[in-house]
Amino acid sequence: MKWVFGFVLLGSLHLASGKLSIVLKSPEVGPVLEGQSITLECLSDEDSDMSAYTFEKYAKFMDSWFAVDGSNRFRCWYYDVKVNRSAGRLQLQIPEVQSWNAGPFRCVQNNGTEQHSVSNSLSVPVHYLRDVSLFKDNSFYSRYSEQLKVLTVAPGSDVEVECSASASENPLYSWSREGDDWVEVSNKLKIQKVREEDAGTYTCTVQHPSVLSLSKTRSLQLLVVPEEERKAERWLGLPQLSLFLMAGIPALVLIVVIVSLAVYLSRRKPSSLKGPIDDRSMKKPIYRGSVESVDSTVGDSHPLV
Repeated sequence: MKWVFGFVLLGSLHLASGKLSIVLKSPEVGPVLEGQSITLECLSDEDSDMSAYTFEKYAKFMDSWFAVDGSNRFRCWYYDVKVNRSAGRLQLQIPEVQSWNAGPFRCVQNNGTEQHSVSNSLSVPVHYLRDVSLFKDNSFYSRYSEQLKVLTVAPGSDVEVECSASASENPLYSWSREGDDWVEVSNKLKIQKVREEDAGTYTCTVQHPSVLSLSKTRSLQLLVVPEEERKAERWLGLPQLSLFLMAGIPALVLIVVIVSLAVYLSRRKPSSLKGPIDDRSMKKPIYRGSVESVDSTVGDSHPLV
């Protein structure tokens, strides 16, 4: 019921501010969830026309307020907001509210003087629960690798798996096993000296403490395999690895050779030596009286050459 009290407080803020106020108009029922569309409205007890008022957002990193619908300097952070000034009303709509939109907002009168009206500030609480991750508690690599879906261990070893999720409030964790009725309230699944009958599907459930509708799960399959079988599985994987290396390395060498040859040919200078002169035209017989003939006093019918 924490959020019920919170929305009653938000709805009554405009009564305590006097002349100028800012209120949350939607959603009308329930808490504000990440991804929802919300609307803020600026109200005044004296002015019915809100054209001289604007919304401002507090920038923590600059320790100052800036106009959301004014200068474009900060629009890159609030490009998805929509300011509506129809019918003399002033409304600010955020189609898909995110956690970074949850800072303080306020209304300010733009009268060109230092004596202007300022409303109370309103910070909208945005609730969220992100994806659930499973990883080995003592493994640094598993935190940044792909999600842990199957865990194979040897009998007698210890199992420790951690469940983690990002949320607007510290979430509640619990573990359960498929086919059993036991529930362990913890973010860590610990099984000491695991046995073959401990194999199965284990599910981590993450629950938001204030919003019951925010709940997510992720499952893990635990396999308990004797050490001999685990070694055999590892050996079975070697031929596939060898085949990949046998096919991949020659292909890589061939690509390097082709690229090197192409670079060498592109940089090679053309030869300056000229080839032999084609003198076949000089071996053509020249007859007297032909175009190719020359003036001569020799009277014969044989070719000159």
